[in-house]
Amino acid sequence: MTGPINNQVEALIRVTSRLIGVLNSEVEMLRAMQVNEIENLQGEKKDLTILYEETIRSLAAQPEALAALEPALRMELSELAGRFDIALAENARALNAVRDSHDRLLKAIVDAVSENRAKEKGYTRDGKLGDQHKGRSTQSLSLSVDRQL
Repeated sequence: MTGPINNQVEALIRVTSRLIGVLNSEVEMLRAMQVNEIENLQGEKKDLTILYEETIRSLAAQPEALAALEPALRMELSELAGRFDIALAENARALNAVRDSHDRLLKAIVDAVSENRAKEKGYTRDGKLGDQHKGRSTQSLSLSVDRQL
């Protein structure tokens, strides 16, 4: 069978292949801690994801045409779907690892600042060196964190 369905499947293959490439590039950048360069991929990743979803929805609406798809094209699409799942899972693992690493670093910083504040000394009202926090309510530490990669 030739025609529109083959064209749509071939378009899906191209989009999925490119999306796999972007996901793999992002993983490499995350592992190399090239976070600034990842921003350059985000626009393309978003556009490809939208195109992928639209193409999948369009193909899903034509089950009878998909059933009649050429065997070679069906096999290529199936193999690509497996590679896409692997790339997606690896990308999610890498993003989660970086997020967890940043969370641990932030916690260590907050703990260090809190510990340092607890050790701060200052002068008392009568001019003696003493605990700055004695007699006062405990102050909280306020931080704002940009969690966007």
